[in-house]
Amino acid sequence: MADGTQNRGDERTPLLGAGAGGRDPGTEDNTGGEAEDFADLNRQVKSWKRRRWISFVASLFLIVGFVVILVLSGVLSRSKGKLHMGSSVCLTSACVHAASEILYDLSPDYQSIDPCTNFDQLVCQGWQARHDIPEDRSSSSTLSLMAEEGQTTIRHILEGSYPGQSKHSSFSPMRLASVVASTDEENFNVMKVTYNACINETAIKQVGVQPLVDLIREVAEVFPVVDGSDTANEVLGKDDYARLSDTILLLEKWGVSTFEELGTGADDKDPELVIIQASPGGISLPSPEYYDDKDTIHKYEETLSAVFGKLLPNKKAQAQADKLAKSVVELEKKIAAVTPPPEDQQDVTKYYNIAKVSDAGKIGPALRYDLVLKSLVPSSYTTDTMLLAFPEFLANVSQILTETSKSTIQAYLIWNVITAHHNHVESSEVEPVSRFFNVLAGKEPDTKSERWKTCSGVVGNQVGWILSRFFIEKAFSEDAKKFGDQIIMEIKQQFISTLNGLSWMDDSVKTSAIRKVNLIDQKIGYPTESPDIMNPEALRDYYQGLVISESFFNNSISSNLLSVNKTWSALGKPVDHGKWEMLSTTVNAYYSPVGAEIVFPAAIMQFPVFQVDLPSYISYGAFAAVAGHELSHGFDSSGRYYDEHGKYTDWWTNHTVEEFTKRADCFVDQYSNFTVDVPNGKPLHVNGRLTLGENIADAGGLAAAFRAWKQRQQSSPDEDLPGLDHFSHEQLFFIFYANCWCGKIRPQQAVQYIYTDPHSPTFARILGTTANSRAFREAFSCPVKEPTCELW
Repeated sequence: MADGTQNRGDERTPLLGAGAGGRDPGTEDNTGGEAEDFADLNRQVKSWKRRRWISFVASLFLIVGFVVILVLSGVLSRSKGKLHMGSSVCLTSACVHAASEILYDLSPDYQSIDPCTNFDQLVCQGWQARHDIPEDRSSSSTLSLMAEEGQTTIRHILEGSYPGQSKHSSFSPMRLASVVASTDEENFNVMKVTYNACINETAIKQVGVQPLVDLIREVAEVFPVVDGSDTANEVLGKDDYARLSDTILLLEKWGVSTFEELGTGADDKDPELVIIQASPGGISLPSPEYYDDKDTIHKYEETLSAVFGKLLPNKKAQAQADKLAKSVVELEKKIAAVTPPPEDQQDVTKYYNIAKVSDAGKIGPALRYDLVLKSLVPSSYTTDTMLLAFPEFLANVSQILTETSKSTIQAYLIWNVITAHHNHVESSEVEPVSRFFNVLAGKEPDTKSERWKTCSGVVGNQVGWILSRFFIEKAFSEDAKKFGDQIIMEIKQQFISTLNGLSWMDDSVKTSAIRKVNLIDQKIGYPTESPDIMNPEALRDYYQGLVISESFFNNSISSNLLSVNKTWSALGKPVDHGKWEMLSTTVNAYYSPVGAEIVFPAAIMQFPVFQVDLPSYISYGAFAAVAGHELSHGFDSSGRYYDEHGKYTDWWTNHTVEEFTKRADCFVDQYSNFTVDVPNGKPLHVNGRLTLGENIADAGGLAAAFRAWKQRQQSSPDEDLPGLDHFSHEQLFFIFYANCWCGKIRPQQAVQYIYTDPHSPTFARILGTTANSRAFREAFSCPVKEPTCELW
């Protein structure tokens, strides 16, 4: 999920994610790189662009040499019964590249490993041997390598000049009218200034911590604590409620959340209505479980104490840094104890609760969120209802605050500002924050990404749609968009065919389910509205009000203000169905239940997940499975509650629900048996309830993708890949699927994902999903052909 407010009414289910839960300012998002969103560029295209000077003779020599190797290995002299009769071997540069990459990734012993029991080792052992986790990351995977490739493309864009004629996109500055082309170049220059302000570390260090100190001072002025007085140790009283509300409001305007995550989004039960939304927040560690670990809590208190000793607003408070640090951690520990579990927070049947804004202050009188919200909404907005998830959480936290000293609450609010903005300053005062969260993710304390990597992510955060426009021109094509659309349409057809064949689903439910599949909107590559990134003037207007200067810190503040304004100005307007929740540069995909849409940014449609000019078992095994995954989310344990219009309603018969639940429980039991190693502890089991929706989507997506590919083969048979004669095309389909999930992860990060991430560990996504695939078991002649679990 993207950082910031979690909009329940527009909650999306991405292909992968860094997890929900606490706000961890030091953990990267594996969907898009260390800072935020990266993207990918096809490595093969880049490679051959750099090598256009290679002579025909040199190229011919390479191809002949490769063929000789194939002959010596017996590829051309014996087929081992695996090559399809009549199939030719594809020897294009793209095919040779794809074959070599997958051969490098396979285990050296792939011919002797049993695919039915150790498919992850067969597919990924070579990948793991040749890839280490970068120092600045807590994990590495096939998809993160795609993101890194895309990040390099972004760097070339940001450090290059305004582009000329493009060979990749029908959209090109050379084809624009002069006045529009001028606007396009202005947008490009805004993006360059954003990047340069971040990359100029000398200027950032000269400014130092002062901008953050100024924010802290504002917090202390709105919620004051008198030096050395007994009132500092007094608990929060009724006379303090208004000041606390004013401070929470101040932080919300800066884009800093506190006890509740506030935002706006479509109402689950009225998907055309934008509504205020609030859900539990309040903790800075990744999940409540961390507050039970003594070693983590000790280091966390040390971190707060070190920072408080230098940044609290007065000398006496700094002298009490140790005491305040312990009290803030104790406050967070109490909040963690009343925080709903993550599986409940993503369950619409448990979080959906419509309340009156005016009643929010009555639920938790110490937390007058009714006053905060009335100050955030537009003056013309008069609706008094909101989606208030888990109102008992708000009531519990309110009670906790009435038993907490004002000095602790002030320090807590300041800590929230520090964690939100410590990455926007360069100073020794905030270094303990980065060090602590690095260690929590299993990295060395002083690890830092290269500055250009950080700044490419910053550009994505601040002017991401301008960046997407120029990325699309470099890394996407109309052919790719058409092929992606075709695959998704075929996936829909296969899913409908599956629905028609289900014996356990009642006919009335089938009819509605098929209608839902047909009505799901598919979005490919990039948005053409809200904003239309191919329209320079639309892009300029989208960022109206954003002030970009040479000040890195000020740019961050201005970007947050614009984002907050867009969030709250959506109230009173129709739901914007043209809006995307992921940039085109993001290596990911998502399904929005209330939006009734599946979305695939251009960056996920790159090799090795997707490529037009390769045998189709590659793109179908990888990208089509992604497409099927997102479509299947519409019928997983959460998505099934939404009808064809994206409305949360009870549209299934009791009999169908019973049959679904029996099959879904199989997935819960299956994945709960997977474990990850815990540093200095017993293996930790996967949370089968938390990961249920993703596991169902993985199985349904792979099944639909295989059927779509087999149907395509009837009219468009695939060629063989050189050097891979040991495998049939069916087996290669599954190999390219599993290759997407090859990866490594630091043990500390693996534990964090178990607590927070609705996705299973990558090895389990390979082993669990293939165990649930009848087609896989048949392709590899497994002794047992029956899937372990099966729904779609």
